[in-house]
Amino acid sequence: MTRLDRYIFAQLLGPFGFFALVFTGVIWLSQSLRIIDLVVNNGQSAAVFAEFTALLLPVVMSIILPVSAFAAALYTLNRLYVESELVVMMAAGRSFAGITRPILLFGLAVMAAMMVVTLYLMPTAAHKLRDRMADLRGDLASAMVREGQFVHPVEGLTVFIGDASRTGEMADIFIHDRRKPDAPITYSANRAALVRGEDGPRVIMFDGAAQHFDRRSGALSTLRFETFVYDLSPLLQHADQRRRKPSEYFFTTLVSPPAELRSLPWFRLGDFVAEGHEQLSAPLYALALPLVACLFILFGGFKRRGYALQLWAAIGTGLALRLAGVAAKSLTTGVAGLWPLMYLPPLAVFGVTAWLIWTSMRPRVAPDADEAPA
Repeated sequence: MTRLDRYIFAQLLGPFGFFALVFTGVIWLSQSLRIIDLVVNNGQSAAVFAEFTALLLPVVMSIILPVSAFAAALYTLNRLYVESELVVMMAAGRSFAGITRPILLFGLAVMAAMMVVTLYLMPTAAHKLRDRMADLRGDLASAMVREGQFVHPVEGLTVFIGDASRTGEMADIFIHDRRKPDAPITYSANRAALVRGEDGPRVIMFDGAAQHFDRRSGALSTLRFETFVYDLSPLLQHADQRRRKPSEYFFTTLVSPPAELRSLPWFRLGDFVAEGHEQLSAPLYALALPLVACLFILFGGFKRRGYALQLWAAIGTGLALRLAGVAAKSLTTGVAGLWPLMYLPPLAVFGVTAWLIWTSMRPRVAPDADEAPA
């Protein structure tokens, strides 16, 4: 890498860091909103929220790294042109290929970081995040103990607690179980205690009553009890019982799913193949998008009136490029055999860039004297 290459490369790093920071804040905030509800509704601490948002970071990075690289290349090349630095470089004999080289090296560095994110960090974080969310939803003890509130820890179950202590003792408890619509049961007790055992959590109620209503016969039966144990373990969803999404698997499993995965009733080949090739093709955009900026700024020629039109054209092309990738993934989801289309948009940019660099480096042959016009 020459000194001029290092200079252009260094000029790219500042805008890249700025755009990455801004985009991370915006996208991370939007992604975190769906976590806030879960954490707040289950009465969890700020540490749990910080853990969940940290696990969202790989998804955020996969979005912002290519976009930040594109914005940094577009901003830097436009600034160097406006300040006439690129004009001086070209006047000194620097070719288009020579100016493109540091942009290419910058894109390759970002692409390498994207490969680490999409091929390892994203599947690992997605699996841990969904496991923790399942555990949090299954933590009925935290979800139920809310003083003076009607809560719904699971569908079909309503709980009200008049008073509760940190030791698990509760007063004036009300549980309405309507998971069987034809035979809802209502439990009420003066006192109760939450007990966690090896077989799962249980609510032990004292001095209460259970009311059972049969909708078919219209009969209401009441049973008074001194002690009653309400088992919460059947309501829990364990991590090994939940359905794993394709985004939780590594690409080696996704592009060629094993037989045990194909035998699952909810398995769809297109979903897995599309996600696997998305993990492989997404890093290519970290290189393709900065090259789009080169195509419109460097190969667009010098413009005394500025590059506003070329900038907007580059932004529109970059957006169309990424939307083409999204459309290709959607097609692959329906028909798994169409996965090569997911690589077509970035590879097309690589081909156009290589052709333009090759044509710019070809020596121009002057016309023969005999063929010159008189």
